[in-house]
This record gives sequence, structure tokens and C-alpha cells, in this order.
Amino acid sequence: MVNLLFDYDGTLHDSLHIYAPAFQTAYDRLAERGYAPPRRWSMEEVRPWIGLSPGEMWDRFMPDLPEEEKRASSALIGDQMLELIRAGQARLYPGVPEILAQLRESGCCLLLLSHCPASYLEAHAARFRLERFFSALYCGEQFGYQPKHAICRELRKRHDGDFLVIGDRRQDIEAARKNGLCAIGCLYGYGGREELSGADWTASAPAELPDRVGQWLAEENPQPFSAVSRI
Repeated sequence: MVNLLFDYDGTLHDSLHIYAPAFQTAYDRLAERGYAPPRRWSMEEVRPWIGLSPGEMWDRFMPDLPEEEKRASSALIGDQMLELIRAGQARLYPGVPEILAQLRESGCCLLLLSHCPASYLEAHAARFRLERFFSALYCGEQFGYQPKHAICRELRKRHDGDFLVIGDRRQDIEAARKNGLCAIGCLYGYGGREELSGADWTASAPAELPDRVGQWLAEENPQPFSAVSRI
């Protein structure tokens, strides 16, 4: 069995469109409470925080913020994002449903691992009917928000066969490297070329993913393989 382990935000889902307004709401609350000066944040300014755990994000952004305020702000961001998802504001990158269908039809087993709360993943699964494409959906909360490389190790016990990791952040490349796996770095996401320098292949757009998967399959299994010709 060939398993494609996908990240979600920044890899399949263009999460900036719901994260940026949700973050602004949380920041405005902090400003009202005297923890920060009032200001508006652009999408590009908040872009680097996507893909980080809430703890990492707040430790980088406002390390001196009291822990209870970090927790309250994270909860508010999560609630706001859920509202936006349910309101139809979430969007996948162009062509993603067709690409996932193509990869699944080629014979690959698609798995999803997002370092997110269960409620967030459930909302997206309902919004986009992700079960059409994925054999299993996993989130960080299910594993106590362990590092992705530790979760990946556990998933390899649950699913037989070879694994290829596909993601846009350092944590995805680290998950592959620490488990002896190959990785595709998604340059169109939120990590950037330097952060993804350890990937075996990179993709500048979602449309390139089938070709990169085909290259991996050809290297892993040089004998004729139906998925290679169909991808």
C-alpha cells in the first residue's frame, strides 16, 4: 500500500482567509484589555504563524502575555474560525478536490494529519466532504498535540505500506526526516523555500503534486506501477 500523508492548512486549505480575521478579533480583545496597542494586521503579517501550534504562535508573538490570556485568545481564534468555516468562508486551493480524487483513483491511500483541534477538522470535513478522498482524518488533539514526527510514527503502525509526507511547514519535513521518509514541500503554502529546503521535491502549485507523487512512486518502485502512469 502507498500512503500519502497530507498536511491540511497551507497544503490543501488556504487558511489565511479565515485565520487573519479570527486573529484580528482576538488581538482587538487584547488591545481592549490593555495588553497591546490598537492596530490592524495585514494577511501577510499573520501569514508566518499558520501551521504553528497555539503555544508556539503566542510564544513567538507575545511571549510575555499571561498564560490565561494566551489560552483565552487561542480559544477565541478557534471559535471565530469555526464560525467562518460554517459560514462558508473557508476555501481549498484551486483544483484541490480534483487532485485528491485523481490521487485516490490512482491507487494511493490518502491520509490527513492536521495539528489542530478535533472541532476544526470536523468542521472542515463536513464543509468539504473530506471523507470522499481520505481513508482517515487525524488531528493533533487526538494525540495530545505531540510533535508531528511522533504522530507520524504512530500512524505508520496503523497503516501498512510506504509513506510520503506532503506539507508546507518545517514540522512536515521534520516528520518525514525523523521517520526515514520522503517529503514534498509545498512552496505555495506558508513555509517558504528556506524552511522547506529539506524536502525531496517541492511543488509551486497544487497542480504539481500528482507529478511529484509520480516521481516518488517511480523511485520507490521502479517496476511498472499503475499509479505512475495514471497520475
